[in-house]
Amino acid sequence: MKNNKLLYAVTFLVAVALGAGVLALYNDIAHKKEESKTYPLMLNKVSELEPDFEKWGANFPNQLDGYKKMEHKSDENPKGSEFVETAFGGDFPYSKIIRWPAATVFWNGYAFGVDYSKPRTHYYTQIDQIETKRNDKEFLNAHGLPAFKGQPGACVNCHTGYLTALQLDPDYKLTEDPTPAASQPMPFFDVMPKEEGEKRKAAWTKMNSIPYFDVMKKIAAKYGESIHGSHLGSTCADCHHPDDMSLRVTRPGFVNAMAARGYEADAKSGIKASRQEMRNFVCMQCHVEYYFGKNQTLTFPWNFWKKDEPFKIENFDQYYDDQLAKDGFKFDYIHKDTGAKIIKMQHPEAELSSTGIHGRSGVTCADCHMPYKRAGAQKITEHEILTPLADINAACKTCHPQSEQVLKDRIAFVQNRHAYELRNCENALLSLIQDVKTARAELAKHEKFASIADEKERKEAISKALEKTLYLHRKTHIRWDFAFSENSYGFHGDEEAARILGQCKEFARQGQIELVNELAPYGISIKLTQEATPVPAPESLGHKYPIGAAPTEAMKKTDENVKNLNFK
Repeated sequence: MKNNKLLYAVTFLVAVALGAGVLALYNDIAHKKEESKTYPLMLNKVSELEPDFEKWGANFPNQLDGYKKMEHKSDENPKGSEFVETAFGGDFPYSKIIRWPAATVFWNGYAFGVDYSKPRTHYYTQIDQIETKRNDKEFLNAHGLPAFKGQPGACVNCHTGYLTALQLDPDYKLTEDPTPAASQPMPFFDVMPKEEGEKRKAAWTKMNSIPYFDVMKKIAAKYGESIHGSHLGSTCADCHHPDDMSLRVTRPGFVNAMAARGYEADAKSGIKASRQEMRNFVCMQCHVEYYFGKNQTLTFPWNFWKKDEPFKIENFDQYYDDQLAKDGFKFDYIHKDTGAKIIKMQHPEAELSSTGIHGRSGVTCADCHMPYKRAGAQKITEHEILTPLADINAACKTCHPQSEQVLKDRIAFVQNRHAYELRNCENALLSLIQDVKTARAELAKHEKFASIADEKERKEAISKALEKTLYLHRKTHIRWDFAFSENSYGFHGDEEAARILGQCKEFARQGQIELVNELAPYGISIKLTQEATPVPAPESLGHKYPIGAAPTEAMKKTDENVKNLNFK
């Protein structure tokens, strides 16, 4: 009897093991069958050294067709598709400083103050970087920025499809005369075979440290100045591995930052992660806040953003305060009107989206911006990367059963509310700047400061007297810039966005109070501003259309509706 029970137990365990094995085999076969549909035979071999999207896309004609649709219609390009315009831009490349000219005051002393356009599609990431007035030395020198010498090669980190090629191709000669940064440990390179990792690190750090257009000249010398040469935008090679088209991240700064947060670097995919996670990471590697550190090395300020936790704006406060207090990165520019040491936010979509209901629910960037579609018998991701409003049915209605109009109205409400609060934040920050400007003029007349003959020394002494106020200007600016430069108008994380804008107004008013306190010892009092003086919009930026275009009449109407709370 005992032996029979043992036999039954053994038989049962063997059966379970065999069943599990068969199931695993079936799943593996099914997976490979599905993969073979997605990744057919690579008839055209592709190379890291040549990321031309036409050559990579030859294996994937449906995805290539989607990508090429991002070359949108203009007077110069009548055969492209139409721009997708929404109330707050969509992918229509209007000038944000023409539409909201207060930004010229907030960025006074920095290149963004003379040119900042709404970004276009990934097809144009390199073209627009070349064309922007922020990269025009003569233009900037003539518009109040005489010290500008040209943007660094670090801009290439996101604004080209050639980043990996620049690290691997010896023709670019970027491994010669390595920078000190090349000797620092960096997870992205340190998990690679030693010789390859060292060469790539030397090339990457060198690229970061030389002028931007010097890098472009190297690409142009080899491939020309076409859309397949130095004007190549984001492309297949940025997100896919050439061997099997598996998803990967290719931006070293991103991998280094993620490793610091607790993720594991990987030689092939950049980060060890599931395919679902990679559908976020391939976007996160560029759509973030960053700065250029020593030797212009691209750095993500994520030390205090813990793994698997949503982002908080205080993470940036803590990071940049730490840097300010030690021999680290201190500021992007000094504000011309106030003397505050300002941090410029870039485009923190990844940070904000981690706080929203979609991000917290496991919805990825690709789910909304690259929704699945049918191409014959294949299920593929859409490679015309646009606002989800371009295709509500595919991007939203796979999860939300409401009508298309209901969903559009919900999005509009969130974005309109954000725009309204952003304008209130804008008024508060502008009021603070106008008051500090007045205070500095009054202090300059005071005998303690008027007696200082050297102008630079006098300005520094006044800044020291207003130290607490200027620090609050810095914190207020971070919040305005975060909300303004993040490209979803609050939709990626509406609760955190609202909290950030609330803090913006709070810190601005605290700055005004502190200003009164810091003026008091000198016997100076000023009338604090409640409603800031409006800033006139520039008529034109002198761009070649469509970059720097004026907002449309529909956008202007939206602004009036928001200002008057005339929205659903």
